[in-house]
Amino acid sequence: MNDLIDAGDPRTKVVGRRRGQLTGEAALRASLSLAKTALEIRKTPLKSPRGVFLFKSHEEADQWTKKNLLR
Repeated sequence: MNDLIDAGDPRTKVVGRRRGQLTGEAALRASLSLAKTALEIRKTPLKSPRGVFLFKSHEEADQWTKKNLLR
């Protein structure tokens, strides 16, 4: 790995660890789970209006945001 980490240097910190790559049936189950989640997300309607919006001030944009996006 890294010499500082291996030596136990207090300035280093391991945040996470890599998992091994999935193979076979485990990889298939993981990809099916991801596909199922993607389908569920697509079913929900888009809550915010689409398009490009121009505002005269930040206050006007904030009011519009509160009215339209934070329903």
